[in-house]
Amino acid sequence: MTLKKDKGICIRTTDYSESSQILNFFTRDNGKIGVIAKGSRRPKSSFLGAIEICTIGDMVFSHRDNEKLGTLTEFNPTFLGLDIRKKLLALNCAYFAAEMLNLFTKELDPHPVLFDEAESFLQKLDQSPPDKIVPFLIQFEFAILEQTGSQPLCDGCANCKRKFDAGWKQYFFSFSAAGLVCRDCESVFVDKKMITPEGAACLNQPEKILNAKPSVLADVEKILIEYITNVLERPLKTAPMILKLIK
Repeated sequence: MTLKKDKGICIRTTDYSESSQILNFFTRDNGKIGVIAKGSRRPKSSFLGAIEICTIGDMVFSHRDNEKLGTLTEFNPTFLGLDIRKKLLALNCAYFAAEMLNLFTKELDPHPVLFDEAESFLQKLDQSPPDKIVPFLIQFEFAILEQTGSQPLCDGCANCKRKFDAGWKQYFFSFSAAGLVCRDCESVFVDKKMITPEGAACLNQPEKILNAKPSVLADVEKILIEYITNVLERPLKTAPMILKLIK
């Protein structure tokens, strides 16, 4: 048995017996891991109570190579996200991020840059005013898509490779093409959706998202959620609430 130290974000919890939990963490150096936290649901346990989704902490866990589930022996929380839990949209965005991390990553496959992006995103959700929550979510979605090799092509037409510029008369996004498509190519893609010039500009230059209008942010987020669903080939359980809250 090997004891390992790491920093992790709790991305999934399952109650196990009356006193314990099975937890999935996205860790910085070891990737996604599953552990059992024995006695964590007891108020006087060494974990000081049940560990919640999106809590970040320094952890010590044991793991055998032939076992899928390790054992969490120590957990020192460094981020509880208490203010996130007071804001409905921020809380659902945090759950959405946790679900994406769980589905986009593989066991024991570390992505330290993605871990840092996720940690920063959760801290922004905790500290930011309501009007910045959706922009930060969109930026995190771009980060997770980039770090997992699934980023859509938005600097030009995904079909003919014509570069994106102000001369485009109409703008479309195709999920099967995995990016923007120009007016000359859109007829080939039955799944394409028309997008406003402002929305296309945000997809092309994500830094513009922070100053985009709420209506543009809503359109971009709908496209990204549908694109992520297409990439994962499955719907995300937390996505419908996100779409409902940003209407």
